[in-house]
Amino acid sequence: MNPLMRRVVPAGADRALVRLATGEYLAIDTNTVDSINYLLGRTVEPHISFVFRCFLNPRAVVLDIGANFGLYTAITAAVIRTRGRLFAFEPNPHTFGFLLRTLHANGVINNPNITLVNKAVGRSNGRAELHYIDQNLAVASMTDPRLLGAGIVEEWGMKLHTVEVDTTTIDDYLPAGLAVDLVKIDVEGHEPYVLVGMERTIENSPNMRIILEYIDELLSHTVEAREFTDYIHDLGFRICVIEKDWRLRLVERGAPVPGNCYVLLTRSPEADITTVARRRRYPRSCLKRGLQLAAIGIGELSQRL
Repeated sequence: MNPLMRRVVPAGADRALVRLATGEYLAIDTNTVDSINYLLGRTVEPHISFVFRCFLNPRAVVLDIGANFGLYTAITAAVIRTRGRLFAFEPNPHTFGFLLRTLHANGVINNPNITLVNKAVGRSNGRAELHYIDQNLAVASMTDPRLLGAGIVEEWGMKLHTVEVDTTTIDDYLPAGLAVDLVKIDVEGHEPYVLVGMERTIENSPNMRIILEYIDELLSHTVEAREFTDYIHDLGFRICVIEKDWRLRLVERGAPVPGNCYVLLTRSPEADITTVARRRRYPRSCLKRGLQLAAIGIGELSQRL
């Protein structure tokens, strides 16, 4: 087999390059549990990436906040090329090294329209402590290391680390007046502070859509879930839950949001629900969704046998 066509390419100690089913490359830390799904060829967050792609276009201005290894950075870079703009933020210096390699692997490291930022995004500029697990880089906290489950970490032979990182706000970092089209935020409960620090950008971006991780247990250490959803509505957004069958479901103000999910924040929920539904009916999307659901079902069945 041609080594250039291999799905997993070793890239040094505890490093590998993984070719995604959609063609992009991702640099991963093979010493982490984060890497397992990629190494086994499983699709990661297929319903989230599907909705993300529904609103991604070549001229989009995109923010990837909490980029990790760069899944959404790689997806975006392949679409915008030199016509749109991408800002990817990852505070952990160790993880940032893999994000940098992801850009190298996709041949876009010298693209002036793509900016990698080794900073945490929040409501103020300065310095702060980031707590993370050495073998689970997707789990980190800017507030309380106990959120990371110290007992389980020790039981699994992992270690908690703390590193001081630079912090910034979106309003202060982005060029003045830049309108943003699409944002992904996954910062382990710190999401409310990210929105606080980008209120001016939100106001200047009439077409903005935000895909955001919503975990009420983590939010409870920053802003209570009900207070957060009210704040989202006060910003002018509506909340749509991204269901695992790749549908959007509108949540009316005052109604509870599921405690562990991803949501789409949008000013045009009805139109966006229609857009996603229409894209779901594309033959390629239907086949892909069917195969992924079948794989999930087989995995669950194998665990019961």
